[in-house]
Amino acid sequence: MEKNLFIGIDVSKLTLDATALFPDNGHCHSQFKNTKAGFGQLARWAAKLCPGPDHGLILGFEDTGVYSVGLGRFLSEKGLRFVSENAYRIRRSMGIVRGKDDQADPLMIARYLKRNLDELTFGQAAPCLLLELGQLSSQRERLLKEKSAHKTRIKELKVLEGCLDMRFLLKVEKEMVALLDKKLKEVQAEINRRIAERQELREKKELLCTVPGVGEQTANQMLVLTRGFTRFPCWRKFSCYAGLAPFRYSSGTSVKGRTKVSKIANKKIKALLTMGALTSIKAGNEYRKYYERKTAEGKHPMAVLNAIKNKIVSRMFAVIQRNTPYVCLQV
Repeated sequence: MEKNLFIGIDVSKLTLDATALFPDNGHCHSQFKNTKAGFGQLARWAAKLCPGPDHGLILGFEDTGVYSVGLGRFLSEKGLRFVSENAYRIRRSMGIVRGKDDQADPLMIARYLKRNLDELTFGQAAPCLLLELGQLSSQRERLLKEKSAHKTRIKELKVLEGCLDMRFLLKVEKEMVALLDKKLKEVQAEINRRIAERQELREKKELLCTVPGVGEQTANQMLVLTRGFTRFPCWRKFSCYAGLAPFRYSSGTSVKGRTKVSKIANKKIKALLTMGALTSIKAGNEYRKYYERKTAEGKHPMAVLNAIKNKIVSRMFAVIQRNTPYVCLQV
């Protein structure tokens, strides 16, 4: 029988706090730097703790964004089994937790790995290009927020313009908006260039854009979030991830809440899909007919809109799986 050694890793900006949980529930802790040299020290430390051929080594850490990317890539290159798990899932699964420190957290992660071994999905580092596209996409979002803030400031200054001399400040704010517009175009051009250079991604993007309600930004985000449509086994899993899957809320005879979507979701892709669905309805295509028919039957408009978003997601997965453009059919 395989005896597993579980190592939970708490990832921070500078350090990796690792706790090994042995089959007899004993544990030991060590700390390493969050650098390539530190990753090597962690691997050697784990190898010493797991010397026998009948022992299985499983490492796990919370997905902390940029701080855990290097560790994930190192473990993937070394062929080690690891789990990059959502922090919220780990916290909710461990019951009541009091306090927090750098030694308790990795032990909690190790215990999570042991408790949920049969349900773990072992990670595989995303290709460098998709990680780079993800960072470019995040930069684009930040630039958009900054541009919106400066445009709001211009409106505020124009209110004061009647009683105060705001010409200099207006000039500064307009120059900032113009600069941000320029940088937004440069970032978008870089995203398009990198996708165009990779034939597989370019072809997938072209297929996605044939689906009604899917524009360039939605297609780009789908490629990044699904890692080229390899991260999610089916569209329903992605729909749940994006906060589009409805769940019942009822218990016994007293709790009879309405079926609704969860607030635990990727808000960015959900917003893009919402805009795509609304645009499609206004454009008067097949989704508009579906929307009018369902609302006439008495369905709530927001429920119908959510159904349209799910249709868009399912069709995106379908065109990728079939490797053929979308063909309009009756909804």
